[in-house]
Amino acid sequence: MRLTDKQRVIICTTVAETFGATADVWLFGSRVDDSKRGGDIDLYIESAVHNAKELVEAKLRFLVELHKKMGEQKIDVVIRRAGCEESLPIYRVAKQTGVRLSCL
Repeated sequence: MRLTDKQRVIICTTVAETFGATADVWLFGSRVDDSKRGGDIDLYIESAVHNAKELVEAKLRFLVELHKKMGEQKIDVVIRRAGCEESLPIYRVAKQTGVRLSCL
């Protein structure tokens, strides 16, 4: 996994602050592969936030905070809101190929 411990903690704590303590986050995409170089940070978040408007606002706050804490870099975020019955392929791929991040 090509994230520093500091980046991992920043992402996890910012997810908890923005989406709630019960939210989970996975890193997926090229940053999971140690043999690759570069690439954006692809994050999949399962959020406890249900309201679509609140979720969009939370996503924007999350990205602003990450950029403040980690500097400007390309970060892509896929969010599955609470109670979402639909299972998009990107949700499955992110969880199957990604690494769940933990602050512990």
